[in-house]
Amino acid sequence: MQLVLNIQLEEPLVLPMNYNHIVQSIIYRALSVMPDYAEFLHQSGYTSGKRQYKMFQFGQLQGHYKMADRKFIFDTEVSLEIRSPEPLLINLLVDSFYRNGIAFGKTTYRDIYMEIYDYTIEENHIVVQMKSPLTVYSTDEFTNNTYYYNPQEEVFFDAVNSNFYRKYQAYFGIAPCSPIRISKVENENCRKFVTKYQGSYITAWFGKYDLSGQRKYLDFLYQTGLGAKNAQGFGMFELL
Repeated sequence: MQLVLNIQLEEPLVLPMNYNHIVQSIIYRALSVMPDYAEFLHQSGYTSGKRQYKMFQFGQLQGHYKMADRKFIFDTEVSLEIRSPEPLLINLLVDSFYRNGIAFGKTTYRDIYMEIYDYTIEENHIVVQMKSPLTVYSTDEFTNNTYYYNPQEEVFFDAVNSNFYRKYQAYFGIAPCSPIRISKVENENCRKFVTKYQGSYITAWFGKYDLSGQRKYLDFLYQTGLGAKNAQGFGMFELL
C-alpha cells in the first residue's frame, strides 16, 4: 500500500540537509498509537538471521524550497510518500496523522491531505527510476568497516538480489523460489548520493534500472523498496 501526505505549511519548514532520521522518527512516533506494534518494529521488526527489516519505506520530501546555511526551507507545502506491504502500518499512520497532525520539531502541522493507494505491479519486467537512492553494502565482521557497492560492480546487483531474498523470507517466512534480475539501463548514468545518517555516512545511487522476475516479487519490492536501509529513506522507485 502507498500513503501520500500533502502537508500545507502554516509557517516555513526548515530542515537540515540530512533529514532522513527526522522523517523516520515521525513515522515511529505515529505508529505508537499501537504501542506493541511500534515497539516490535523499532526493536526487531521482521528478521532473517541477524538481519532486521521494518517493512516500510519513504521517499524524499517534495515541494518548493530554497537552500540557506545548508538547510532546506520549504515555504508553502511539502509532500511525502510512504509505502509498506503491511496494511496495518499504513492504516495506523493515517489514523495517527488524522488525530494528531505531523510534528516537525516543536511545530505541528494539521492541514494534511492524505491519499491512500493500493497500486500493484502486474508485469514480470519493468523499467524503474529511483525516487530515493539505492544502497547496498557489506560490513567486515572483524574491522566493522562498511563498504558501499556501486553500479559499476557486478556485486552491486548480486547484493540487491540477496537483500530481496532475505527481506522476502523475513516477511513471509519462506524463501522466494526464483531470483530477481536487475541491471542498469544501457547508456544511462547513475548519480552518486552521499548523506550522513546519525553520525555515519551512507553512499547510494540514483539511476534507471531494468527489473525482471515473478510479478509478485517485483510487487513486493515496489512496496518495500530496493536494496538496504529502506526504513531510513532509501530504495523507493517509480515505473517508467
